[in-house]
Amino acid sequence: MQEKKWKVLIVDDEFRIGMLIKKLIKWDELLMECVDVVDNGETALEIIKNKEPDIVITDIRMPRINGLDMISRVKQNNEDVKFVVVSGYKEFEYAHRALQYGVDDYILKPVNAEVLNKVLKKIYNELLNREVQHRERQEMKETFSESRQIIKRDFLKNIIEQEAEIGEQDERVPMEGEIYRGIDIKLDYTDYNKKDKKQDKLTLDKIIATVEYILKTAAEEVLICEKENLHIYCLFNYDYSKSKIIKNSINDVLSELKEQLMGFEQYEITIGVGTERTEFGEIRFSIKEAYKAVGNRIKFGTGRLIYAENIAQADREGLKNLIERYSENIRTSIETYSEERLENGINHIYSDFMLNENMDFSQCYEIAEELIRTFFTNMDIEQDEFRQIKRKLLNNCQHCYTIIQLKRLLKNELGSYLHMAARMAETESAKPIRRAKQYMEEHYGEKIVLEDIAEIVELNPVYFSVLFKKETGMNFSSYLANIRIEKAKEMIRGTNDTIAAIGERVGYRDTRYFSQTFTKIVGIKPALYRKIHA
Repeated sequence: MQEKKWKVLIVDDEFRIGMLIKKLIKWDELLMECVDVVDNGETALEIIKNKEPDIVITDIRMPRINGLDMISRVKQNNEDVKFVVVSGYKEFEYAHRALQYGVDDYILKPVNAEVLNKVLKKIYNELLNREVQHRERQEMKETFSESRQIIKRDFLKNIIEQEAEIGEQDERVPMEGEIYRGIDIKLDYTDYNKKDKKQDKLTLDKIIATVEYILKTAAEEVLICEKENLHIYCLFNYDYSKSKIIKNSINDVLSELKEQLMGFEQYEITIGVGTERTEFGEIRFSIKEAYKAVGNRIKFGTGRLIYAENIAQADREGLKNLIERYSENIRTSIETYSEERLENGINHIYSDFMLNENMDFSQCYEIAEELIRTFFTNMDIEQDEFRQIKRKLLNNCQHCYTIIQLKRLLKNELGSYLHMAARMAETESAKPIRRAKQYMEEHYGEKIVLEDIAEIVELNPVYFSVLFKKETGMNFSSYLANIRIEKAKEMIRGTNDTIAAIGERVGYRDTRYFSQTFTKIVGIKPALYRKIHA
């Protein structure tokens, strides 16, 4: 529905006739408003320039500038203005000529109210249609622009994630420069325990807009996408002649972003810069180099540019041997519940990085990831029950920007889990598990998750999970499923309720999933079980 009113200017050398025309128009019905009534073409031109009316109703013969000249001048600058000429019978030839100037209609004097409003109604419909078409074109343009941004973002994500060689270039993302280069803009939390997702989103959006604005001055095409842990990957291409300008632009990006983040103490920023590539199929390597380069901030510090060509080559075989050697140490520390042995292992595995300058320090994060995986694998905790905790720890590692900080995180977090495991071995564990089992017996039809039960029995979820399996011989989710299916068996034998209703009563809202679980545990489908025990 149209909200604005169309603006109308009335021009007639006889002012009283102009006021009469104003009085005859049904303004509210036509959703129009009068911006002015004037008696000469010169004044009319000034008003058209300043107030931009949609419709001009004008006489032909006027002092200073006549109606036809005025129309001609306006049409040179603004084709959208609608003109209605008012003329007498003696000026009919002039009115007819006015149509050649792009006039939309003409009215003969004396002006008839019905004819006038009929003409304006026709112009109103034309303006409304034009407005609708303009809006549709604008929406289409915005949709196309948004779709293109999504295509560009997904294209870059695919480049980053795929391991195979890149084939033909996607025609929807033309990259016609001679050189390809990738950068990785990394934000680190100064305190990873104080995260603000809303602030992160605002900050990332502003960074992306800034990077695109600066790089587009010299680059042919700029592709940007966000990845987890506040990484912003950017791929761009340019001509050889722009290499120096691009390097300066990357410096400008860092300077501008540091200035933007000056008031935000929760972030540190670093930019890793990949090498220049001349083949489209090699662009993924420039992005990976940028990622490795930014990983070296753990040695060289944040708030700077780190170029991939200045980073030492990684010793993959040496790293593999190092991890294998100290993985055994981690396993032993778990078996013996030795926090001291765990800490010593972490210290030793990072000692080379603390003392040696000629290394690829991004491997510090790879080591941390492998240590965490090894630790949780050997803690004998069910995958679905510790995945979230492990993921949080892995993410926090990615925001450690010093080796000391990373070591402290690993020692504190893994040490606390090991301490809980030791407590589990030393304490009487039957009582909280008995309480948990009783709760499940009484509330089996409700939504029950491990974290809630752990809170009820006042235990850490990880500790509770390990303790529960030790006491019952099965993991939490399997035990709960067995209780529910036993209750379901009783109901199938003792009631005429539908299978779906019984499933819902024992906590399964999805009938198919209930049937699958029942069949897995009992060995036959619920319907057959009922038939056998009928």
